[in-house]
Amino acid sequence: MRLQAKKIDMTQGPILGRLLQFCIPIFLGLVFQQFYNLVDSVIVGKYVSADALAAVGTCAPLVQFLIGIMAGFNMGASVVASQFLGAGRKKEIKPVISTTAIMLIVLSAVISLLSVIFAKEIMFLLNVPDNILADTVAYFRIFSAGCIFLALYNFFASFLRSMGDSTTPLIFLIIASLLNIAGDLFFVLVLHLDVAGVAIATVLAQTVSVTLCILYVRRTNEYFSFSKGDFRFEKRLCKDILRLGVPSSLQTGLSSIGMLAVQRLINSYGSASIASYTAANKMEMICNLPVMSVAQGLSLFVGQNIGAAQTERAQKGMWQSMTVCAGIGILLAGVIYLFGPDLMKLFVNEDDIEVIRIGARFMRIWAPFVVCHGISQIMVSFLRGTGDSIFSMLSMIGDLVTRCIMAYIFALALALGFFGIAYAIPCGWLMTILISFGRYFTGGWKKTAVARKQ
Repeated sequence: MRLQAKKIDMTQGPILGRLLQFCIPIFLGLVFQQFYNLVDSVIVGKYVSADALAAVGTCAPLVQFLIGIMAGFNMGASVVASQFLGAGRKKEIKPVISTTAIMLIVLSAVISLLSVIFAKEIMFLLNVPDNILADTVAYFRIFSAGCIFLALYNFFASFLRSMGDSTTPLIFLIIASLLNIAGDLFFVLVLHLDVAGVAIATVLAQTVSVTLCILYVRRTNEYFSFSKGDFRFEKRLCKDILRLGVPSSLQTGLSSIGMLAVQRLINSYGSASIASYTAANKMEMICNLPVMSVAQGLSLFVGQNIGAAQTERAQKGMWQSMTVCAGIGILLAGVIYLFGPDLMKLFVNEDDIEVIRIGARFMRIWAPFVVCHGISQIMVSFLRGTGDSIFSMLSMIGDLVTRCIMAYIFALALALGFFGIAYAIPCGWLMTILISFGRYFTGGWKKTAVARKQ
């Protein structure tokens, strides 16, 4: 069976219609990706213990750090490809793909090796409680060992999207998600491997997803079909890939490092607070899904239109995307505030009353500000799509630094304890808005394109 996917030209047609048509598969993909991550938490929380949930939750910032590095690097590199596509320089796309792939394989191998070797030392630095240390180390080592498959899936997904195909990555992610869920149930409920079992299931699912991607693109996409000598590293493109890829990778990776600093503070409040934060953080990620899908789609929309010298269309796409995300944020804030305790019960047993109480209160603190997060992500994605990678990175670093500093100020200096961490979250979002809007209105982003039609 030969899979076909419709490619969307985002330089023509109704702006919002094109964006939503492109973003819906991305959104569904993110939903499935988060869904099988949620299943990890639900299964260990429901069928193992609250301590097991805390162990998985403690690894979450580390996992997000690895995902951030891989996804950010690929996102930046795919913006290069989307600008070449918009500018009509299609011969440049295949060398961009091969050069990125070589760089990514080396990067993921180094990260995997270091993470596996130093997993225990990292957990000591994070002040992980002794009662969950062994499970935390086991989960992180297994996940890190499969880092290359995570990197390669994001590689294929990012480049296919840059060419207007957001459907194919969704298909393979759905398959991987279903396999991951089945693997979780098998390894935990049948083999009783507990926390290690959900990590094994995740790596195996990612392996299958990457295998399917390779088989598909080799047969259906001319840019992934390499003749002898075509798959090579080209120094002339390396500079552009690094200029956009490294800042994108750093901004997501550094955000996760900031969350590690916050996680160390969270760990000092004990396993009940860790479990509460884990569940509340999962809900924050769910709230992010529609925003992230629009933001990812916008970056590539902007990339194609900047490459095609349609700057005004790119700006209109930004404002329309922001309006959509603001509406979504208002709706989600209401749901979280009204149904906080019920949402917590998705992750823990109903008799874990303290975890439910703490988690619901934590979520209700940041829920009214979810709309700010949507606005901040749209602005950062717009800057990334124009090629202004430095300021998109600085905007996210502003979130990181502000959130970390304010978490310690609210929790310790102002004696708000664990809930002070929740008050710090919207502070980071607001800082990102200030930095990115400042850059937008100065107009410096207009001079940062990699490729533009003459």
